[in-house]
Amino acid sequence: MDRLRLTRAALARTGVIAGGGLFTTGVGLAVDLSAALMAAGVLLVTYCLVLMDVGDPGDGGGP
Repeated sequence: MDRLRLTRAALARTGVIAGGGLFTTGVGLAVDLSAALMAAGVLLVTYCLVLMDVGDPGDGGGP
């Protein structure tokens, strides 16, 4: 049985999505829905600005 192989970009995206979901759920449970939505928005902006630049070394890099 082979291991699941993911690129660095896929690992980074998976980590951000999982961590963002956990963080947003925690804020939603601890504070309220509006704070959870604000946290989700901040995480989405972070994802779009930072991690969309992560790519495979062979594909020419970022934008």
